[in-house]
Amino acid sequence: MNDILFEVLGNTSPFSMMGESSGYLVTVNGNVYLLECGTPIFPHLGYKGIAEIKGIFATHSHEDHKRWFTDIVLFTYYNPLYKHKVRLISSEVIHEEYAKNSKGALERSLSGDSKRIIDIPYEDYVDEVVIGPRSKYRINLRSNKDNLFYYVVEDRQGNIIGPDKAKIIINPAANRPRLLYKDDETGEWVEPESYYPFHSAVFYEGDQNIYHDDEAGLTVQAVKSAAWHGVPTIAFKFMTEGNSLFFSSDTVYKPSLWKALYEEYRPQRFDSISRDQFEKDSIIFGDINDFIERTWSRERYERAISAYEGSVVIHDVARKNSVVHTDYADIANAPVYNMLYTHNPDNLTAWRPILTSGKKLIMKNGEVYESVKGELYTLDADVYLHHFSCDLVGYRSENGAYKVIEKDDLLGIVPVEHLDEGLMQCDLYQDVGGEYFPLLAEPNMCYRTRSDGRVEEVTIYQDLTIGRVVENVRGDVKGNP
Repeated sequence: MNDILFEVLGNTSPFSMMGESSGYLVTVNGNVYLLECGTPIFPHLGYKGIAEIKGIFATHSHEDHKRWFTDIVLFTYYNPLYKHKVRLISSEVIHEEYAKNSKGALERSLSGDSKRIIDIPYEDYVDEVVIGPRSKYRINLRSNKDNLFYYVVEDRQGNIIGPDKAKIIINPAANRPRLLYKDDETGEWVEPESYYPFHSAVFYEGDQNIYHDDEAGLTVQAVKSAAWHGVPTIAFKFMTEGNSLFFSSDTVYKPSLWKALYEEYRPQRFDSISRDQFEKDSIIFGDINDFIERTWSRERYERAISAYEGSVVIHDVARKNSVVHTDYADIANAPVYNMLYTHNPDNLTAWRPILTSGKKLIMKNGEVYESVKGELYTLDADVYLHHFSCDLVGYRSENGAYKVIEKDDLLGIVPVEHLDEGLMQCDLYQDVGGEYFPLLAEPNMCYRTRSDGRVEEVTIYQDLTIGRVVENVRGDVKGNP
């Protein structure tokens, strides 16, 4: 079997009242990987489940995506039943970010007799697997004969790159060295991590470090071109024979913005330093944005545009004016055949499926289905609503009691008698663990899942509660696959 099972442990935005953040399981032929670890892992997986994870795929170092990483590492290291390190799979730059962010919790501990404080190297805990190419040039810290440390730009052979080709910019506000590089073709100064896609032969080595799990029949490729989030971020393409799943990570999906990033030229500013001094210096203190002349290359733009082709796409979504995530209006009509939304806010209505915790998706022969109690269902609703209290789906109906409206580029669902013009009339159903039941209109009624897994329609009276088992109607509206 070459099916890809994608299970949602947590999917909400970092500021959701649900407090879930991001965490997913990707399973192929019984081989389990954790994708992100921002959601509480231990109650979801338990000791046995954590032990079975073959690796953690990390897209970036924001806490809502990595919050449980150090706990998993410490648990694995100190559990006498485990004899392995945690395998972290990410790009070279993101590995550096993880190490920096986690060192404080990992580097020191007590000796076995608790009498001494001991140092423990990060690599004793974590098996770093690089996915994506290594850069040809990097910032390194060297020391001279007086044991004074200084930054240099060097290639992989340790040769120092002069200021005519590369510079280090340190903004005192952040105190983080960033690399400025002179593009070979245009002669413009750019930040190479932003400017070049992974396939660029100018800045990256040819080996793409594609991840292979032969036992699972799984291949995973790192994609940077379409990921635009601020901190170093990559997307992942999970591939088996006949299936391709693209996990976008957090990004701003906006092709018009992407085009502007490669088309717009920004003249350098020499307010804090003269042009002559800029040309001579290898290290400059200031804002790197004063010296970057172009943000993206044309090659990155073209690869970003084509990144999602041929895949089932799981993409982040926000409501509006999110800056670092994808606004719903920008992605609602994206030219992608199979797209599902994740990392979503607490209240969103969409034409495409919205993932929620507990959902299990199966990619089979290039198509995506939801697995519910052993049955596979197509994601065939006409509209989806994720709300604080429940999840709903709507099916188009000429006599439906509700309608979809649009206001300020966002969708909403209101009773049919509402004055706003409707885009579509529909019947609504409540999604309870992947099963669909007619929406209950009375405030004293609700659905409850019993211990045996069956769903009851519960009516609450002043002195009495009555429940009756109801049957799932999913598949009866448009049919099963």
